Amino acid sequence: MVAGQIEETKQMKLKMKRLITLILLTVVPILTNAQALYEFPGDIKISSKVIEIFSTILALFIVLMFIFAVLKLVLGNRLKSKMVDKGVSEKLAEQFLRPVNDDSKSQSIKWFLVLAGIGLGLTIVNFTLPLGIHSIAIMAFSLALSYLGYFYFLRRLEE
Repeated sequence: MVAGQIEETKQMKLKMKRLITLILLTVVPILTNAQALYEFPGDIKISSKVIEIFSTILALFIVLMFIFAVLKLVLGNRLKSKMVDKGVSEKLAEQFLRPVNDDSKSQSIKWFLVLAGIGLGLTIVNFTLPLGIHSIAIMAFSLALSYLGYFYFLRRLEE
């Protein structure tokens, strides 16, 4: 009986995946066929939907990062106060209550490399106009190289 239910659940999941795939394959082309274009200087045209999507994702990312930072602070303070109330050993409490060392030098280098990679990518994109799928690839590779540089910086810092 249990094996039959497991098989039935697998079949339902497969049907749901097929349904979701079918819906995405029919809806996505309709959504990407936007008629309104936003014109940048230099006769560059980009769909307004693309700009709306990226700005929405960026705004959502900023709001979520703020919420996560606030939650981290609140939960960290709650943990510390409970440790003090419970009378945890002095050595263990000292480890948890010690301020977190944010390596500002490492963070500064990371942001420098990321922003330099974005700048390099945008410069290359500017020289390879008109905008297209290759522009996204250039930006992706530029950011990837930035993070690779940061990775090597961290490895060198550990040695």
